[in-house]
Amino acid sequence: MFSKILVPVDMSSPEPGAKSCVQARQMQEAWGAEVKLLSVVPGYSMPLVSTFFPEDAMEKMQATVLADLEKVAAKFFDKVPECEVISGKRSQEILRFADEWKPDLIVFGCRPKDMVGGELMLGSVGLSVSEKAKCNVLIAR
Repeated sequence: MFSKILVPVDMSSPEPGAKSCVQARQMQEAWGAEVKLLSVVPGYSMPLVSTFFPEDAMEKMQATVLADLEKVAAKFFDKVPECEVISGKRSQEILRFADEWKPDLIVFGCRPKDMVGGELMLGSVGLSVSEKAKCNVLIAR
């Protein structure tokens, strides 16, 4: 049914990503889909912001996040998917990556919000991706 599945995982809050990994693994096993895990770290490209960090801070952060993302992939998948880390604004970068890689499905983890009816609400990134993606989006709760 789906041949390419993108799984964005926020490594600063990986619990929702665990839910999406479980869903994606089931689909990978059922349909033989290619799965790719993606994490987006904040971008420090503004000149004023970048002066507060050492020159190699972004490379070190991306390497650390990639190592953690690969551990998540190994934990949840028998056939370990490719993992990638990019920087920028999360929703924009997930959508840009999806436009380039062209998945059939994005499996997005979501945790309940701390408010009345919060279990039904999406965060800003999940909402933006689900509204603007050019493919199907599955919200894993």
